[in-house]
Amino acid sequence: MLKKPKRLTKKELKKDPLVLLSAQALDFLRAEWIKVGSIVLAVVVISLIAVLIVNGKKKGEINAHDAAMIALQNNAPEATDLLKKIVNKYGGSRSAADALIQLGNRFYIQKDLNNSEKYYKEYIDKYSEDPVYGFNAFNNLGSIYEEKGDFKKAAGTYEKYIQKYKTSMFNTIMYLNAGKAYIQAGDKESAKKNLTAIVQNFPDSREKEEASFYLESLN
Repeated sequence: MLKKPKRLTKKELKKDPLVLLSAQALDFLRAEWIKVGSIVLAVVVISLIAVLIVNGKKKGEINAHDAAMIALQNNAPEATDLLKKIVNKYGGSRSAADALIQLGNRFYIQKDLNNSEKYYKEYIDKYSEDPVYGFNAFNNLGSIYEEKGDFKKAAGTYEKYIQKYKTSMFNTIMYLNAGKAYIQAGDKESAKKNLTAIVQNFPDSREKEEASFYLESLN
């Protein structure tokens, strides 16, 4: 007949090295899990706070942009200040890039060429990834230089656009603008170079006929 397993007393349990080791291991794991759990909880809380801050900033940016656009549409006098606030507060964002273009346009319409030039140049220096916004900035900046009588600088500005956005749909316009600006500057060779680029590389473009006309006048 099998004997019943002998039960260990508390005193004996304390003396058993295996039991002691197991108990110590459990105590260690409990303590470490508390630490790990606390760290994980802290990371989760920090992440949630970061998300809330980012979302709050994004919401503030959207609201600021909407307010500025409404003011622009209504030609409200505060539109300029609202746009400047976006540039200063949300630098690096798409809203700030858009605000710079709008400021350049607004001052250009008001014939404030110096301020218009300032904001177009800031857009070009800091952003200008978008070829459409880039066209707006480079084209109007070139026009500002033409109005100031600096036709060579204007032509160079148009050429910079072409170099930056090699596949842009607006390049034929910029070649034509550069060609005409070089004619005004008295640089016939540079004018021919830009106008010939249209005739040879964009034979089906709208600008070809005008480019051909100027080329004939230069020969």
